[in-house]
Amino acid sequence: MTYRINTGLRGANPTLQICDASSGSVRLAWEYPREDAGLSTEDRELLAMRREEAIHELFRRLFLLTTEQYLKGELSEGH
Repeated sequence: MTYRINTGLRGANPTLQICDASSGSVRLAWEYPREDAGLSTEDRELLAMRREEAIHELFRRLFLLTTEQYLKGELSEGH
């Protein structure tokens, strides 16, 4: 099974959507939750750290999906 992967940012919030390429059905949809403006400096720094962690989580999920495809033989070394 092949996948179409859409990633992006909504403001500063990372988003990820993984769809089955043949059917178009969404297999995974993820967006980092938005936070309210008007935060203290300390809260903004904490929010920036959470955003960075969310980006790491996004790439971790992409890595796991790709690994699963390799293990199932759905991807060859040329892809």
